[in-house]
Amino acid sequence: MVSKTCTAQALDLPLGTRMLLNIAGTKENLSSEVVGLQHFEYLILKMPLVPGIRARLLNGEMVTLRYISGGTIFGFKSQVLNHIVKPGFLLFVEYPDAMEQVDLRQHRRVNCLLPAALHGRHGVYKCILLDLSEGGCKVSLELQRDDPFRDTAVDDMLVLQCGFFGGEGQIQTALSCLVKSISMDGGRVQLGLKFNDLSTETQLELSTYLDSVACLG
Repeated sequence: MVSKTCTAQALDLPLGTRMLLNIAGTKENLSSEVVGLQHFEYLILKMPLVPGIRARLLNGEMVTLRYISGGTIFGFKSQVLNHIVKPGFLLFVEYPDAMEQVDLRQHRRVNCLLPAALHGRHGVYKCILLDLSEGGCKVSLELQRDDPFRDTAVDDMLVLQCGFFGGEGQIQTALSCLVKSISMDGGRVQLGLKFNDLSTETQLELSTYLDSVACLG
């Protein structure tokens, strides 16, 4: 992983910046939005008022926050200071002392063997995810000699459906992809895919997943 840690200075953090919040000791990631801050003191985040969330974000609870700015993912650990529920659910967290940065333009890649599916103009095909990075992935699938999927070409658009985010039972993630490479060996086809127009939340989820996998290695 290409990353560096630096002392947090006055953050260039526009109001409305989307952040992904992870509660210490859990796999759950919650979407939040920066609605205010006092430099070197605290941040104010607008949170979704989902069932049970107030009990999980008590004063003193440790959280990890991530956001994207200028092609770089920034992450830091913080502590819950307080929350209010009117006029909306607003969470106050400590201003960070240190910040980790990961440049999305220098993609880390992890090997994997995960079931997935490809959706395209020729239908839906089961495949295996062979590797994964913030920028794309490699997949493998078996095809019959006369399968129309063999007409797939570089720069074709496909949708990759996979379940590598979150736990069992969650809705699978659908990622828009461009085909960047194709190799065929008999009935086996491997595709190199580049992710296309991922949302900020999906990019952050993907980075969090790759972090967790890298730690296992």
